[in-house]
Amino acid sequence: MLRRSVLLVVMMMVTSACAARSPGATPDTPPAADEPLQERTTQETRIRVTTSDAVAAQWSPSAPSCVGPGNSGTCELDGYPDRPYDVFVPSSYDPKSPSPVVVVFHGGGGSSLNAVRMSCPGGDSEDPGCLHALGEREGFVTVYPNGTGFTPVRRLRTWNAGGGTDGWNCTSGKACANDVDDLAYVDRLIEDVSSWLNVDRTRLYASGLSNGAAFSHRLACERADVFAAIVAVAGSNQFSTGAPCEPARPVAVLQVHGTEDPCWSYSTSGARCIGRGGDKLGAVESVTDWAERNQCRTGPVDSDLPDAGDDGTSTVAARWTGCAGGVEVLLLSVRGGGHTWPNGSQGPTGLRLGRVTKDWGSEVLWDFLQRFTLPVPPD
Repeated sequence: MLRRSVLLVVMMMVTSACAARSPGATPDTPPAADEPLQERTTQETRIRVTTSDAVAAQWSPSAPSCVGPGNSGTCELDGYPDRPYDVFVPSSYDPKSPSPVVVVFHGGGGSSLNAVRMSCPGGDSEDPGCLHALGEREGFVTVYPNGTGFTPVRRLRTWNAGGGTDGWNCTSGKACANDVDDLAYVDRLIEDVSSWLNVDRTRLYASGLSNGAAFSHRLACERADVFAAIVAVAGSNQFSTGAPCEPARPVAVLQVHGTEDPCWSYSTSGARCIGRGGDKLGAVESVTDWAERNQCRTGPVDSDLPDAGDDGTSTVAARWTGCAGGVEVLLLSVRGGGHTWPNGSQGPTGLRLGRVTKDWGSEVLWDFLQRFTLPVPPD
């Protein structure tokens, strides 16, 4: 069961309680050590988004709170003792009103702690440009789950995003090779978060980097009735290369991809930084398939995003509209960009991931996500 920690605890207790910890290492690499997250309380109170009173009236907590408003912490997940999740709850959170939730999936070989830092400029988890800091300002909860780790290095975690047949890369690592049921993990995760936090089930969103991006695509294929929209950074719909992608409803999809990504190339190829061989689906093929699935009638229509600085990158947006269910498909191609989150971390020293665009950041991703909702569930 979830338990709330109100004291800083020693590191050996982190895996058995809801502990406050400070975010860990950079994306796609394990943290140097299992450090406790430092509980933080923000002073600012921000305006938050709300939903209908009818939806709010249906919810009451069935478990003790793990993390309070304005705080961050780590929560255990029943049935997954080695796969807790980190949460940042905005200070404006009110249990009487449902909150939107963005679930962020780390890259291959990373962890929830990596995922926290990958959206942060310079990898600084205290920077206001971090996704969780944006959540504080905008009033959404950020959840950072953990993939499966395998001995002897259990903190090198991956997600089963699919692929692995007919020359396609199995994405990623042992999670894919061993066919780990990560869909069941996500189902349990959402159930658990919703037991102590008033989650707006019409505004659940998935996002991720690399392996986490590919897994977000898989969730769009197989959990379209759970997630209203996805953002995939530096990763394509690998699941569709080996299995039918037949979402239960149209899904809004935003893919961000650098044209000089060395780890998941912009075009279909076998290029990779680490991991097993095989081709990875290219960005254009990925979003074009989504436009077809969503029965989009118009597009792509191209436009340029403002080029705010001299960082060697610029971004063109290709947008498909007139889609079934009122959704959209959007590809943000970062010319000169690498295997990185926009305005995020450069990644670990020594691993050449390419350029980070500084022209825009997570606010563009949130602007896309928040436009889409699931139908209000019946009483």
